[in-house]
Parts: sequence; structure tokens; C-alpha cells
Amino acid sequence: MTGLEKIRWAKALIEEESGGAYKFVVGNVHDDLYLRCGDKTNVGLYLTVQQNGKTGSYDCIFKGYTRISSGYHNAKGMQKLTDEYKQAAYFLREMEIANISLTGDEIRTFVAELKSAEEQQINTPQMGM
Repeated sequence: MTGLEKIRWAKALIEEESGGAYKFVVGNVHDDLYLRCGDKTNVGLYLTVQQNGKTGSYDCIFKGYTRISSGYHNAKGMQKLTDEYKQAAYFLREMEIANISLTGDEIRTFVAELKSAEEQQINTPQMGM
């Protein structure tokens, strides 16, 4: 599997299995890749793409963090929080196993695909508006 195939797989896995709670996006200034977390998520996923000084390729590093966990919760609330942590841990494990590294051309191609999809979404007329 190439780096481009791996990052496409990662995008599909994270976005689909999270029900859209996490989404790959492109930054406004330097076309950097980010993972956007939905407003209702308590557990965040972080993505940074760093150039490897030895190989020149771009390594995708995924991390998890707690966004919100304050306050008291009943059993249902604690279970929801636990499930979010389990899902984030699953995604992080899968990303570590995949060990995604991209060439410069692959990262530019992936960013272009994301930007194109975002533009199509913006330009699509919506009913009732």
C-alpha cells in the first residue's frame, strides 16, 4: 500500500466509523492537514504532518486528547465518555500500525482531493434555501 492509499484508508476509517465526529480538513493558510472534531466530542484526535529529516518523506503523527470531561456524570454519561475513549484508542492503534508516510507528491495530491471535495460541498445548491 502506498502512502496515498494509506491516508485515504485512514480518512475513510476515521470519518465513517466515527459517524462524522472527526473529519480530515485542509488549513486556510498553508494547506496543512488537520483533523476537525465535532462540537459534541469529548475526546479529540490530533494530526500533524512532519517532514522526516532523514528520508524527506512526510510522517503522519496521530495523537489523542481530552477536550471536555468536567462535571458529574451518571452511568449513561460515563459510558458515553468511555466509548469515546475506546474509539479514539482504536483509531490511534490503527494509525500507529499503518505508519503513514507520504511523499511530497502524495501529500499534495491528498490535499488537492480534500480541497476539491470541500469546494464541491460549498458549491452544491441546497434545497429550501
